[in-house]
Amino acid sequence: MKHRVVLIALALVLQTLAPSVLSSPRYVIYYNSVATPLNALVGTPYTHVILSFVRPVIEADGSVGLIHPPKLQPWPDLSELKKDGKKVMISFGGGLSGNADYVPIIGHEAELATSLASFVRKYQLDGVDIDFEVSESFHTERPAGVIDGRQFLIRLTEALRQHLPAPRYLISHAPQPPYLDKSWHGGPYLDVIAKVGQDIDWLAVQYYDNPGFDLPTDSHVVGAGKTPFVTSYISLVEHPSGPNWPSTKLLVGKPVYKADAANGHIAPTDVIEHIITPLKKRYGDAFGGLMGWQFSDLTADHRAWNSEVGSALLEPSQ
Repeated sequence: MKHRVVLIALALVLQTLAPSVLSSPRYVIYYNSVATPLNALVGTPYTHVILSFVRPVIEADGSVGLIHPPKLQPWPDLSELKKDGKKVMISFGGGLSGNADYVPIIGHEAELATSLASFVRKYQLDGVDIDFEVSESFHTERPAGVIDGRQFLIRLTEALRQHLPAPRYLISHAPQPPYLDKSWHGGPYLDVIAKVGQDIDWLAVQYYDNPGFDLPTDSHVVGAGKTPFVTSYISLVEHPSGPNWPSTKLLVGKPVYKADAANGHIAPTDVIEHIITPLKKRYGDAFGGLMGWQFSDLTADHRAWNSEVGSALLEPSQ
């Protein structure tokens, strides 16, 4: 009887841990191009597939609705991905969503969360990724007419978690590295994670399209050196003045192919040697994982991410 009580108590403890602690490292890929069919993901090592992007819209009756990803019409059959063991999420926002898209929904975050949760349940998805890139909304002195990005993200995340409880449903964010730098308008995402970090399963930092933050890889992404670069992986996890974000909930985001981003791309062999190897050596299976933008099999780099990179990441640490 005592053994049974101990086992039940252990199970309850494990359930209270963030689900990310129990499932890292993750291998996450965005799907945003129909050049390669979605079912080509079957058999690849990715653990999570994020379909991109839904955007907000105010309907004729004044309610908050969503614009479906135009490249995913009609909505795809996800059954093969599910059978392959992959979690499938929808990403909200994206780089093409600007301030004007968000202005009408400020104050209606709860309604937006309701629409997103309904979308997730309708298509039997596993959660929502938030990719918010309105940088001017984070400025200490915002221009007239620009929303408060900090408060928007806090309210939306809180409301989403109420509708999409853990551990059944996932909520992730994909911030750009400057958003985590105190010297850049106070580090707006530091405020976000201080308020709702407990509701976020992982942050996938976009170490690309951010010159000065995404290269060199060893120092600016990983954080090698005596004093880790402020938004590097090691700094975000370990530096006393940083957010002390758990490594199990932090992913490195990189472009899969050089045409997938303006800068920040490195060869797959360098991803393995300079990102996966040192971070797995330091954190073991507590390394949160890798996020790639975006899925295809058209190039050698894409095909390497679909096989060798994932194998190197997911191989159990010694």
